[in-house]
Formats: sequence, C-alpha cells, structure tokens
Amino acid sequence: MRHISVVLAAFAPLIGLTVAIIWERERRKKSEKPPQTEKLLRPPGYSLSVRFDEIADALVFHMLKAVFLGSFSGLFALITYSLLVAHAPAWWLAICILLFVLFVTACVMATRRAFGRFQEGRDIRLGLRGEQAVAEALNEAADNGSRSFHDLQTDKVGNIDHVAIGARGVFLVETKARRRRASRNAQAEHEVIYDGEFLQFPFYRDSMPIEQAKINAKWLSNFLEKKTGEPVWVEPPVVLPGRYVTFSGKENFPVKAMNANYLVGYLRGQGQKIAPAQVRRIITALDEKCRDVEF
Repeated sequence: MRHISVVLAAFAPLIGLTVAIIWERERRKKSEKPPQTEKLLRPPGYSLSVRFDEIADALVFHMLKAVFLGSFSGLFALITYSLLVAHAPAWWLAICILLFVLFVTACVMATRRAFGRFQEGRDIRLGLRGEQAVAEALNEAADNGSRSFHDLQTDKVGNIDHVAIGARGVFLVETKARRRRASRNAQAEHEVIYDGEFLQFPFYRDSMPIEQAKINAKWLSNFLEKKTGEPVWVEPPVVLPGRYVTFSGKENFPVKAMNANYLVGYLRGQGQKIAPAQVRRIITALDEKCRDVEF
C-alpha cells in the first residue's frame, strides 16, 4: 500500500489538472455562447485543422496512459522483487508477475498508439500547410476579380480543397503536399514529371490526385448546375506546393499540374468565360455551402 500511495501522490497534480481541464471545457460548453450567431466560411484546411486537434488530444491521452501504466509496471516489478526476497507464497508471486506482464503489455500498446498518432499528426500538418500555401496563391491572384472558397464539404467525394470563381472561370484546386526525399534515379528531388495520368515523384508514381480532381470537378459541376440552373464547366488543376513540374509529351492535358507559384500566373492569364451575373449566382451557392463554421 505504501508503494501505491507514493505513485498516486506523484501523479496527483497531473490527475487533478486533467480533471480540471475536462470540467472547465464542459462547463464552458453549457454556460457560454459565441458573440455572434452567424456562421463563418470554412478557412483553408479547416477539416485538417480539426483532425489535427483531435490527433493532438489523442496523442496526449495515450502518452498519459503510457506513463501511468509504465509507473504501475515498475510498482509491480518492485513488489515482485520484495516478495522474492521475503520468500512469499508462490501464488502471491504468480499474481504479481501476471499483473506486471499485463501492465507492461498495456504500456507498450499505449506507447505504440501514441507514436502512431504522432506520425499521423505530422502528415496532417503537412497537408494543412500545403492547403495554406495554395490559399495564399489564390489570395494573390484575387486581383483578377476572383473569389475563393476553401474546404468545401461534399456528400460523396469527401472535401474539396479550394474553389476559385470569377469571370475567367471556375477552378477546383486539388492540393497535394509531399515531403522531399532522396531520389532513387537521376530525377531531382524537387521535380515531378507529369504525363497527363501519373505524377512521377523521385521515389514513387501517383495517379490518385489526377483521378480525385476529375471526380471532384464532376461533382462540383453537377452541384452548381443544380443550384444555379445553368451548366457550369469546372477546371480541375492539381497543385503541388514546392515542386517543379515538368511534362512528358504534350502539355495540353485535361487536368493541369503545377506548383503554387505558377498557379497565380495561370489564373491571371485566363480569358473571360463567365458572365458577371452567373458568377454572382455561383458565389452565392458556394457561400451558402461553405458557411458552416461556428464562431
């Protein structure tokens, strides 16, 4: 009992802090209201930021869990040693050894889960930074009269990273951020070779961003047509922040691939395609769709 009391006393401040945070969070939910009831537009990478917060909470939980379980593993190891020295009955030793093994196993599992959440958080943060970089490029290109929406939620194809609308057209921007790694061939580590179907990175090939852009563009075109009563052509460029895209064969592919810096000039260089009245109707439809964030 003395050992258990020492362990509980050592972790009492941490337990108290955890309980206080949970209680305060629940109290605020019930007693406080936002200063305005109007919902906000979804910012760039909003879904990823929400997921990142969830991952951070899960990481802290599994870390605390691993610490507690590891502490009790050490406690039962100490008790087992004391029983051996005291020549205690065998069944006492068996119980302590069993508990020690159970706590060690649970500690290892909690540690692995914590590390998994850490790795998942790194990937989510990379995707979030990529979407923010593309949002900056869209803001820079807004001098052509375009309006941008971010993190548009759909009922079938997941979320759409960005949509830029203006007289020059409707552009669905699919963002893919990838870490640079050492090349396995003569290709530069920052280079991506695009043939209209595959993105050839220095360490692997990927066709999913191209297919995803096509699927999302089709969904958005149908959605806007239903909302506005007019056919809407959606162009789906894939943007790779920090990459240099070169082309294999012809360059006039149905789905364009480019980096964030090139995106600015690409949008500015488009000719007028949509009448102002239709642009306003499209913006109204997307504003209604994307304005769902609580203040």
